[in-house]
Amino acid sequence: MKARSIHFKYLILIIVLFAMLAITVLVGGFSIYEVDQYVQQHTEEFIHITCSDESAGINNILSGIEKSVGIMESYVLSLFERAEDVYDHDVQQSMLDLAGEMFGDVAVNTDGAVAYYLRFDPEISDSTTGMFYTMTENGEYASMPPTDLSLYPKDDIEHVGWYWIPHEAGRPIWLSPYFNQNNNMLLISYVIPLYHNGQSVGVVGMDYDYSALTEQIHSIRIYENGFAHLEMDGVVIHNEEHSDDHGHDHKDGEDEYLRVSAKLNNGMELVLSVCYDDIRQIRYEIAYKIIITAILLMLVVSLIVYFLVKKIVDPLQKLTEASVKLADGNYSPEIVHGRTYEIRQLSSAFEHMTEKLREHERLQHMLAYRDSLTGLRNTTSYKKWVADFDEKVRSSEVTFGIAMLDLNYLKEINDTYGHEAGNKLIVTAARIISDTFKHSPVFRIGGDEFLVILQNRDLEDRDDLFAGLESECSRTVLEYEGATFPVSIAKGFALFDPKADTGFSDVFHRADEQMYANKKDMKSRQAPHGERPE
Repeated sequence: MKARSIHFKYLILIIVLFAMLAITVLVGGFSIYEVDQYVQQHTEEFIHITCSDESAGINNILSGIEKSVGIMESYVLSLFERAEDVYDHDVQQSMLDLAGEMFGDVAVNTDGAVAYYLRFDPEISDSTTGMFYTMTENGEYASMPPTDLSLYPKDDIEHVGWYWIPHEAGRPIWLSPYFNQNNNMLLISYVIPLYHNGQSVGVVGMDYDYSALTEQIHSIRIYENGFAHLEMDGVVIHNEEHSDDHGHDHKDGEDEYLRVSAKLNNGMELVLSVCYDDIRQIRYEIAYKIIITAILLMLVVSLIVYFLVKKIVDPLQKLTEASVKLADGNYSPEIVHGRTYEIRQLSSAFEHMTEKLREHERLQHMLAYRDSLTGLRNTTSYKKWVADFDEKVRSSEVTFGIAMLDLNYLKEINDTYGHEAGNKLIVTAARIISDTFKHSPVFRIGGDEFLVILQNRDLEDRDDLFAGLESECSRTVLEYEGATFPVSIAKGFALFDPKADTGFSDVFHRADEQMYANKKDMKSRQAPHGERPE
């Protein structure tokens, strides 16, 4: 009886242990399934967001160059007082003198600009009249002799393509990457042809170091084997860094890669290629470790059964609970580390899995602070910013102002034309506001409400900024399905008074009241569909 009893207990213990192992495998398998579903659902979204963010960063630089060249164009054309000034060499020289200092200030404040130039049309001047400044090794711009346009044929891209391509196109243009012999660099250039009363005057433009762009592209890494490259018109733009750190050439378009792309302002396309094996790697690692752990436990069960009962059952139960919590969306379960090898392996597998999930959770948390329609900071970001700012107000002296901005006629446009038209109006208003207040945090705190925190330079220049905002709105008229309507923004401003205000909310309410007063006044003077009163 004793032997049978011991045998029976031994058998029961083995059955219990195998039951626990089965539970562990089942829970692990369920966890793997849940993780796989999560990864499949969110990874592609993460890649799209990464591609959008990276392309937005590049487009910010390209947009800065476009705006700077546009400023140069406007300044040059403003210097012509009469039609005959176009042919006056003295006027041309005077323009070069005036534009030289102004262009220099613009270039210094333009990220990535390595050269800038103004060239007059050889038909109204000689073939060398103009100016050309390029960045030297010490980071300063130095004047260089202008290229003699008469020395090279028009199709000589490396010497004079920067002039003749936009001149022949008759419109602003981004040049494809080319090696410029004038300053011995691989460049992309943005050039605007100049016209006064229909007469070609010349061109203004800026150059951007193409190698800086390719270095930025090469630095983009998505998982272990992912990479990024540029395309133009469906053709890969190759460079010396179009391979991974292990020296393997990537073959774009193959089935094992997921490709996500985004258009750039200069006509190029940023393409991210992500290996599907990387996307599935989390599931592979977890499944492998769980299977190995289960096999090792079953091999040693007959020798250490009593030890396993005391040392393994309790940790396995807690791991089971952690697995269930993980499957339910709790990505920070308590994981017990046993002393045995198998339990350590299993715990490591769960830790690795939870760490990967926490990384995705942190990404989602970061995305929660941006408005999905406009890209501006959203209400969640605003509330956190206000809480932090109130603490700063209480602990130190600060000077700030609040601008409340409200989009007029959004409801009428939504009701009349639909929400797609309303969204177009919101996005346009967000762009105008963020372009106006470049140095201040801008929040979208409601469907048609925006808030700007003004400090330092923007606070000092607020009158000019508000005037610029109103001017830009007056120039902007949206078209939708044959209908037109204006961008009308009511505004209110309040300055923080440390003697009267207890915190952020006091300033907010004053700005809000001013905004509603301004909104009422504007609606009494404006029609909602672009028909403004005389």
